[in-house]
Amino acid sequence: MRSLRATGGHYEKGLFLDDYISFMTADPPLHPDTYAESYHRGFFANLESGKAKDRCGAVTHDTPSIGGLVTIAPILFAERLRGTSLDEVQSLCREHLFLTHPDEGLAEVCASYVELLDGLLFRTEEQTAEALLARAAKNSTGLNLPALVEKARSDLDVVGSLFSPACYISGSWPSVLYLAYRYLEDPGQALVANTNLGGDNVHRGAVLGTIVGLVNGYTLDAFFAQLTDRDAIETEITELLMGPEP
Repeated sequence: MRSLRATGGHYEKGLFLDDYISFMTADPPLHPDTYAESYHRGFFANLESGKAKDRCGAVTHDTPSIGGLVTIAPILFAERLRGTSLDEVQSLCREHLFLTHPDEGLAEVCASYVELLDGLLFRTEEQTAEALLARAAKNSTGLNLPALVEKARSDLDVVGSLFSPACYISGSWPSVLYLAYRYLEDPGQALVANTNLGGDNVHRGAVLGTIVGLVNGYTLDAFFAQLTDRDAIETEITELLMGPEP
């Protein structure tokens, strides 16, 4: 979001990479985290070995993970709302994904995610969010989403039994689609249900929240108000949407 804001809402790979590297290697640290996910560790190991910064994405057993989709939505929204074509945005999102999560299978899911968000963003009165979600599930996983939701007795029948709650995209993507479809009209309950299911619920929640928030068009202020950095985050969102004040 910060790199998009700096360029007036258009994605630039080089700027993102420079900001990412600078942020993650700052001394003293610019963030309080003591854990770095594997893709960060892999990226900086490759950078240290001398690889070009745009070729440092590491390939490991957990590269195809839901975390790779977290930073995709801001690119889609910023570019599409400024008139960039969907085809071009798809290309930009794939390029961005491969900087940290170079995996063809994940890229296919990313393309489906981008198409879903775009469909929800620009849907007409004749298009329902349920239909768009069902189509995304069918096209990307072969899953009959309405039938799955109707059959499931509880969320644990799906997330944890049918699909793994771990980060791997093979289970996390259909889990997100299931939760979005089941709790489409209640974003708060969608996020609570996802949290209670455990596993990689943070990254699932980021993708899930984007979908149900886009469908309903409102924010969960009671949750947002509890964030420690809510004022700074709100300022960044506002500046990305409206541009910084002169």
